[in-house]
Amino acid sequence: MNEKKMDRRVYFLGLSRFIRAMGRTSSFIFLPVILYELYKMNLIEIGVFSGIATLIMAIFQYYSGKLTDRFGRRKFLIYIPIPVAISYFIMFIIVLKNWEPYLLILFWYLTVFMNALQFPAIQASVADVTNIDQRLKGFTIIRLFVNTGAAVGPLIGAFVGSVNFSYIFLVTSIASIVELVVLYTAINETYIPPPITQKRSIGKMLKSSYFLFLFSLVGLIFSFLLRQRGTTFTIFIYGFEHISLVELGFIYSLNGVLVVALQYPIFSFMQRKMNFMYWRGVGTMIYSLAYFMIIMFTGFYGYMFIMGIMTVGEDFVSPTTETIITSVASYDSRGTYIGTYNMITSLGNFLGSVFGLYYLNIFRNVPNIFWEIMSAGLLIVAILYFLIYPYYKKELNIGQTGISNTS
Repeated sequence: MNEKKMDRRVYFLGLSRFIRAMGRTSSFIFLPVILYELYKMNLIEIGVFSGIATLIMAIFQYYSGKLTDRFGRRKFLIYIPIPVAISYFIMFIIVLKNWEPYLLILFWYLTVFMNALQFPAIQASVADVTNIDQRLKGFTIIRLFVNTGAAVGPLIGAFVGSVNFSYIFLVTSIASIVELVVLYTAINETYIPPPITQKRSIGKMLKSSYFLFLFSLVGLIFSFLLRQRGTTFTIFIYGFEHISLVELGFIYSLNGVLVVALQYPIFSFMQRKMNFMYWRGVGTMIYSLAYFMIIMFTGFYGYMFIMGIMTVGEDFVSPTTETIITSVASYDSRGTYIGTYNMITSLGNFLGSVFGLYYLNIFRNVPNIFWEIMSAGLLIVAILYFLIYPYYKKELNIGQTGISNTS
């Protein structure tokens, strides 16, 4: 039996994510560095500001997920890049002119808000144009595009940022305009909403799907722990271990390069056992190992090696997230399911941003203890993913039949 050909829109959605990641990854990575280095903010302030950003994302991803199920995907895809491009250009001016940091943070929050509105529409669009058997491959293709951009972005950011930090945001602004052109010209509507849509509260969604409740709860803890590989790890190796800006760019670029190199081999390996929860648990265990290795390896090459281990874990975990969620969601509730999960897990990102840097500051003289605790936490989460598999298997038929269970 011939395998159905992948819808070409998956590749154009991937191309838009490549452009998006190329610009926004560098701004995400280097903004904490800018606040720390240029504006001399302390770790607690940076943690709070980063945490608020994830809280904004949590709230609006949930509502945008509901809205994309009600109004369709395309409006969110093509309208959002316009204010995003403007906001990043204003951030470029703010840093160039060395204006108040709170203006920079304000416009950063605006980009976070806009990204939160767009993200569920992108993910739901991929699910719309793939069947259940293609879905993991579809999201894998998207990740290859994303991480190619994530490999290029930090290098560009590091080099232009070495000239002037402000140029990082100028590049991101230009990339957002190019993203708009691709989405406008290549992506038509992937989902036509029914004439009457059900009203779904977050409580009703979680009540109707016990698996979604369990998966989101474990995901909240996972997000708290995984958040430490972002701002916390960046500040740790740059501010504490004195890695240079260019070295930091290379470390994060390695992540993108390895995802591109390893994602398809790992995807082929995962196909031998199409149990997404199992592979998610395996990937989480690899993350746990990477955190533990932070206490063993130091310096540029040591952190390159650790980033490589983290990337292998990411290759197992990341493609399974939307695949798992959309495979238990009915056709008319995919965006809402994604938004619900993202809202709950973003609370973990919020707490991880705030308390991660807070506790790193407490353990700054003995940071090994901090990373050991985070490693042990991820190991527990991996076990929890294995344990909730029976609930996933029980609800899997909903996403395959398309019958809603939220009435």
